[in-house]
Amino acid sequence: MKVGIIGFARSGKTTIFNSLTGAHAAVGTFGSRESNIAVIKVPDARVDKLSEIFNPKKKTYAEVQFVDIAPNEAAGADKALDSAALATLKNVDALVHVVRAFANEDVMHPMNTVDPARDCRTLEEELQLCDLIIVEKRLERMHKEHRDKEREYDLLLRCKEHLESGSPLRTLALTPPEEKDIAGFCFLSQKPVLLLGNYGDESIGKPDPAGLQEYAHKNGFTLIELCGAMEMEVAGLPEADRKTFREELGLGEESRTRFLQTAYEMLGLMSFLTAGEPEVRAWTIKKGTKAVDAAGVIHSDIQRGFIRAEIVGYDAFIAAGSMVKAKEQGHSRLEGKEYVMHDGDIVLFRFNV
Repeated sequence: MKVGIIGFARSGKTTIFNSLTGAHAAVGTFGSRESNIAVIKVPDARVDKLSEIFNPKKKTYAEVQFVDIAPNEAAGADKALDSAALATLKNVDALVHVVRAFANEDVMHPMNTVDPARDCRTLEEELQLCDLIIVEKRLERMHKEHRDKEREYDLLLRCKEHLESGSPLRTLALTPPEEKDIAGFCFLSQKPVLLLGNYGDESIGKPDPAGLQEYAHKNGFTLIELCGAMEMEVAGLPEADRKTFREELGLGEESRTRFLQTAYEMLGLMSFLTAGEPEVRAWTIKKGTKAVDAAGVIHSDIQRGFIRAEIVGYDAFIAAGSMVKAKEQGHSRLEGKEYVMHDGDIVLFRFNV
């Protein structure tokens, strides 16, 4: 999974990036003009437990790549993205909008006042405008080429009308074939957005101090709230000391864990597992993925030559104590291409190419 971190200048994006990834990217006026990139492993107790049982040569967790988009200082106070950022964001699976909800007179907001709801609306409008420009250019080209009778033209007209009404493409009802037809455009307003409220320590323990919860609820967004500066300080401590400091500061569960859980839930993601002496590994897929498509996540050859999937549920395997006993107790089953995967399925794909 690849996540793009966006937001207005001086919103604390890089501070959040550092706290989530453990990176040490420069922040503030000394920050990079280039995007920061980091990859973190998704903690999974199931991978740890299976590794204890199989003692594999390799243990591999699911991974999330974070891309911290460099601020757009030159394009105007109400603009967050430049052309380089737009090109980078086309390749991400989800967007995290870091919304400034802290007051700091020494670090002025580019629009001079701190107004989280305004920032959310403004950036949403920017994403929609970027998409509208792409749609209009494509429609104009198709019209000149006398292709305005094609299915794509009608679909893009619907997209245009939806965007002009002030609505993001993620709220446009599309059939699976239609989603496939426009997937190549990588529309930004179609991508899932997680709002991340970046609060000051003065807000800890206060209910919705910036009104972000109300905004997120009214507009159908998922919201996670962090105190970025404090989170980054704690993230820099030795691992053994972090829990104690979090409890003393009232920060609750570790920010990385909270973020990943929220992101997986918002995106409808889950993991299946492969286990053996060579490797124990977690593979991320969308809920509802069929066995043949899950096989393709491992390798296209396995998907192409798919025969059967031998599956044992994680809990059943742990209760049995071994794969042999799980089979003896009837927990192992053979499933075909149309089987819908479940979170925690331990899978051995049988294939022939």
